[in-house]
Amino acid sequence: MIGLNSFLAAGLAHKQPLWMTAKSGMTVNVFDHEWRILPHMGKGCTISVGWIHDSVMPVEDKKLILEVLIQYVRTKSASTTVGIVHNTKPFLMDGTPTLTSLRTAWSALKTNQKKGLNQFFGTLSKLGHVKYDEYHKFTSSHLDKEKSNSLDPSKGALSDIEFDSLAKEINAKLRAFDWSVSQEISFFLRSSYGYGELRNSVSNKLMLSTARRPIQLAILKWRDLIPAGASFNDPNIKESDQIGSTGIQTLQLRVFYAKETGGSSPRAFPERYPLHLSNDLSTVLINYKKLYTAGVTLHLKSCGINLDQVELIRVMMNMPILLSNDLFSTKFDSLEIFKSMFTNSSMTFHVGEQAPTRALRTVKIVSDRHPGCIATNNRIRHTILTRAAQEGLPATQLAQITGVTVPAARHYIDMDYQSRLLIDQNYVGNEFLKQAFKGAISLVAAGEEVVLDQQFNDIGGVKSKASCRNCSAELGRPLACYGCPNFRPILEAEHRAVLQLAEDKLSINKSALLNPLHTRSIEKLQRQINWVKLTIDICDEILLTKKGINVK
Repeated sequence: MIGLNSFLAAGLAHKQPLWMTAKSGMTVNVFDHEWRILPHMGKGCTISVGWIHDSVMPVEDKKLILEVLIQYVRTKSASTTVGIVHNTKPFLMDGTPTLTSLRTAWSALKTNQKKGLNQFFGTLSKLGHVKYDEYHKFTSSHLDKEKSNSLDPSKGALSDIEFDSLAKEINAKLRAFDWSVSQEISFFLRSSYGYGELRNSVSNKLMLSTARRPIQLAILKWRDLIPAGASFNDPNIKESDQIGSTGIQTLQLRVFYAKETGGSSPRAFPERYPLHLSNDLSTVLINYKKLYTAGVTLHLKSCGINLDQVELIRVMMNMPILLSNDLFSTKFDSLEIFKSMFTNSSMTFHVGEQAPTRALRTVKIVSDRHPGCIATNNRIRHTILTRAAQEGLPATQLAQITGVTVPAARHYIDMDYQSRLLIDQNYVGNEFLKQAFKGAISLVAAGEEVVLDQQFNDIGGVKSKASCRNCSAELGRPLACYGCPNFRPILEAEHRAVLQLAEDKLSINKSALLNPLHTRSIEKLQRQINWVKLTIDICDEILLTKKGINVK
């Protein structure tokens, strides 16, 4: 970095341009007040560094701060780079602080600020500035202890009901789309009720099925999606690790490590094992690609460019799977200009990583634990890793499922799942006592929908018929109704008869298990039995209370 230091010194003194290449491939002048480091509007696409150039801090400190940021821009993702700027800027406005002032202020700092400063001084130390070895030694040894939120009911793994509801909503949205209809160019220009909304549905399906991060989905190109049995011809992926022919039309997907450093682009390091996609997801992506191809063809024709299908498919190999709507409002003067936009490593017209993140948050899901439950990518990954660990899979397999490191996957194996299950059951039971029996009834009101047991006896009513028609419960009525916030149990109904039938069914299913350790297939039935028992207990309590009042 000696050469860089001399360039920085000369540039700061004479305002000479100093060009660097960001990890995304963008070229940036270090002495600009704003750095554009992504070609699209993803997180961290621009970074403001004017505060460094305009500061009255010593020139030496300016060089040090710029040197760290240059290192981040060259080797880290844009979101990581903008994160370190945000977390360290308040403490670097007047230059690098003294170690004494850093120690004094440390206890009052937020966790993210401590992490940012630790990264900053750690980078300075790695770049050979020995003065800051002592700084990094202090910051790294005084970080807040990591707290896992993988079991948190509002941020951690989704419950079975929440996860099933999420999958149902995502699948229903895609099944409702009519792929056979030829779309006009106006469809591809729209974000709502058009191509943008369909693309978001596809990204939701990909995120749920692959358990990969938003940035990993955002950088995907069509060349990363090939039939099972074909080869990527990628030197970083062994032929033996690719998906062989399965006899049906399924696809395999190449994904790239999101946090690998040292690459020339975000697509520099593919995961060793491609992902085998289900028949259902493969069909969705095939239909989506046909529609996508039709949209690009329409737009090129509007620009006066005629491209045959064979040539278009060849160009599309380097186009993003999750394509930004901006392409359909961009005019291309020639075919050569259009082709030049797309290379193996280009990020032109890729959506930013925030697009898949926002799309997932819009999916409305039903929760048995938390009102206003929101699904996130982290929650999906927590759920899949938690379930896999409960099934007894080793850490190496868990790491392969979601692309995490083996140490990160091992954390899930070390969790106390029985404690989590006990907490969840108690939480659900308490909420049930508070909410579900506010509407307990003795008779179903005229005009309301009635819930019947197996002997066609009334056991309850429903608050909203529409909610019942959209119910995704697999166990069906009446058993699945217990615990549902839409269900109003009749106090005097024969709930014990429902309980007896459910317990008999559970006993049969237990005896049919191929492996006594694999109990996930009967967990839903066991949970509903617990709901029925709670219902019986509360009905009995309310009836006894009423009887006591009447006696008095």
